[in-house]
Amino acid sequence: MFLRNPLLRMLALCLLVSVCAPIQAQFLAPKADAVDSVVLAQKRAIEIYLPQEAEKDAKARFETIYVLDGDWNTQMVVNTITFMRQVGRMPPVIVVSVPNFIDAKGRSSRDNNFLPHMQDGKPKPGSARDFLAFLKTELIPYVGAHYPANGTNLLHGHSYGGVFAFYALTHEPALFDGYLILDPAMWWGEHALDKLIEVKLPELPVEGKAIYVAARSGRAFEDMGMSTVEPIFKSKAPHGLSWEVTTYPDETHDSLKLKGTYDALKFAYQGYSPDKIEMAPMAGIVLKGKPVSLVVNGERSDVRYTTDGSAPNASSPKIDGTLSIADPDRTKIRLVSNRGVFDQDIPHNLKFGNALSPVQRAADAKEDLWRYAYYADDAWPNLKRAKLFKNGEAKQKLDFIEAGRDRFAGSAERNFEVAADGYYVFDAVSPGKMRVTVSGKTLIDHDGTHGHRQQAFIVPLRAGTHSVRVEFDHVEKKADVNLVVFRYKDEDPRWWKSRVFELAADAKN
Repeated sequence: MFLRNPLLRMLALCLLVSVCAPIQAQFLAPKADAVDSVVLAQKRAIEIYLPQEAEKDAKARFETIYVLDGDWNTQMVVNTITFMRQVGRMPPVIVVSVPNFIDAKGRSSRDNNFLPHMQDGKPKPGSARDFLAFLKTELIPYVGAHYPANGTNLLHGHSYGGVFAFYALTHEPALFDGYLILDPAMWWGEHALDKLIEVKLPELPVEGKAIYVAARSGRAFEDMGMSTVEPIFKSKAPHGLSWEVTTYPDETHDSLKLKGTYDALKFAYQGYSPDKIEMAPMAGIVLKGKPVSLVVNGERSDVRYTTDGSAPNASSPKIDGTLSIADPDRTKIRLVSNRGVFDQDIPHNLKFGNALSPVQRAADAKEDLWRYAYYADDAWPNLKRAKLFKNGEAKQKLDFIEAGRDRFAGSAERNFEVAADGYYVFDAVSPGKMRVTVSGKTLIDHDGTHGHRQQAFIVPLRAGTHSVRVEFDHVEKKADVNLVVFRYKDEDPRWWKSRVFELAADAKN
């Protein structure tokens, strides 16, 4: 795909090396803490996992994931997040481990805290109602006051913890933005929560919310009670609510947790990207009646588009590999995330225009040879008026070491023959400043000093001899300048497969 571009292959190789390297710690050492709960009349121990970024930036704030049954689930969640961050699938987050309370007689509070027990017609003390109040009025405010939380909270619960997650969803739907529910024991109390879910679900606020339920397939789906809950979601979930029930074969009640946690986190953070998402080419000229195809950089499955000028949403078609654009004015592209927090418009910067006509052969430029010139570093950006200190010719590679200095400006120019009218893609890469002009029209005016190294421009050219001029400001010893020109073929729009010529310049020995 797009990675057939050798320059991008090189970047991908660097990414692969980083992923295959030993996993780096994404969290600081966990901190033991405790909250004196008035609601529960207990001192509740917690453990806080802060991301490494919290140490680097004191002003940064992060989403918080609360893990029930923290005694045995937290390490799995932390390890899963560490992996997902390593491969760019999650942002930095805070993890709050909420272990169960063990009293003086060795009894666990788990069953009482997670389940909506009744006693004499009233909620039993310490049961789900009180535990939810503890989270809402004590634990979450405490974490927000003492740690860099941004107010967005997610809840991870397995088995009875999953029952509690549904209880929280129906009683305090605004408290959590993501519900990561694993094999919930919805059979409890003869399906006691089913009716409540049926009543409350249609009223659920949908903005910023994602619900993921991992369940076992087959007989376990019925035995655990999800066979009656899933139909409620299918019939009662409000429009726009991001929810999913996924069944897993050949898993036990406990083994499901690993796959379920990964998939639940992936669902909740779907749409997140550590890198800027762009189309390639990222700008260009389109002829009416002659569509062009663009690709999304990276492996994305959440980029959607429309061709009628409307804003893309979750029901809009996805871009599968390439997107053919016939009308750039009415084509809109947007990353649509499950919770909406990572949504972003993706500009394509294509415009209707005319094909470039051939020009008189460039002075001193030859077919298949680059005519280059080097100038003092203060010559940028008006090179044509500057005095050169070195010039020459090269086939396709310039050796910056021959310039004899680290900082300088330069230009390279050549002609090339276009046999038939058609689109061409000019792909420029540089960590510094760079301009690409074709037949007198500047297509790319690039500034890589802001961290963006690459720009690609698609342009229709008429048959004939065209000139290409590359200008650059070389300000770093190891900075490189690269331009690759590709031919766009209507019968095969994978332009990255049809290289025409290139300019490669570096300062490496």
